[in-house]
Amino acid sequence: MNRPIYFALLLCFASGVCFSQDYQICTQVIGSAGKSATQGGLSFSYTIGESVITTLSGNSRILTQGFHQPELCMPVSTHNLDLVEWNIEVFPNPTVDILTVRYATEKSRPLHATVFNLYGQVLIANQILSQPDGTVIDCAGWQPGVYLLQLQDGDTAASATVRFIRL
Repeated sequence: MNRPIYFALLLCFASGVCFSQDYQICTQVIGSAGKSATQGGLSFSYTIGESVITTLSGNSRILTQGFHQPELCMPVSTHNLDLVEWNIEVFPNPTVDILTVRYATEKSRPLHATVFNLYGQVLIANQILSQPDGTVIDCAGWQPGVYLLQLQDGDTAASATVRFIRL
């Protein structure tokens, strides 16, 4: 009789411990095979199965950049209350083409906005949101997916991160 109750309590405790951790964006390698080499003063390393992010070319050389830095992790929080007094509203969420950001009109200074995709790439860097009654961010040219909007007060460096979806 006590075993089912004990099991249920253990299950509740274990699920609470598992889901109470912070989210992180980590650039991790999918595969584990690869090689490193040095030739002519240049170092090369690769991993089979890494995700390709950017490909650059020029002067008969091609560079493909991917996730090959497994030690790089950035904590991500979408429940930061540093800017709670700003009364920030981000809508519509999910959005198709534009995102509107409103904040308290009694604030005399603008917010700065930076938008990241889930690869950690910056799509908009340090855009000034000067209209408290609603500044529009155009996201019509972006791929559908999940994005992070980081808002920062330029004077106090307080910040908040809002997750939104582009359909």
